[in-house]
Amino acid sequence: MTKEDFLTIVAGLIILVLIIVVSILIPRGVGSVTVVTDDVDYVIGDKLKVKVENNLDEPLCFSSCYAYYFEKKESAWNNYRYKRCLEEDVINNCVQPKEIKAFELEIPNIQSGMHRMVLPACIGCAVNSIFSENNRFYSNEFIIE
Repeated sequence: MTKEDFLTIVAGLIILVLIIVVSILIPRGVGSVTVVTDDVDYVIGDKLKVKVENNLDEPLCFSSCYAYYFEKKESAWNNYRYKRCLEEDVINNCVQPKEIKAFELEIPNIQSGMHRMVLPACIGCAVNSIFSENNRFYSNEFIIE
């Protein structure tokens, strides 16, 4: 075996080890959830339709208290103040892997301006278990006039 052959084999092994290490360190599925609204311009009282696409390998589950929040863009994104949940916060709805679910809600009486929705989620959790947020997903931006 020549010195060049040896160096080629060593370089190949180093590259293989790096590929394995990087594939282990990259979180699986994070960022592969899509949350989109049906429009980008609303007025208070309009129906806002939201589509959630789960391209993860695990269920994407939501809180029974607050499955979503609205945020308003000012100098930074700010949550509206929500009342404390008085019930036990359990998981009552999940989007299964490779599944798309949609829901509709009425735009509440909130300030006009640029908004987005935030969906706190529990990845890989089960229905009826206590909700514990381990990830957060954001919709596209939209305007409420």
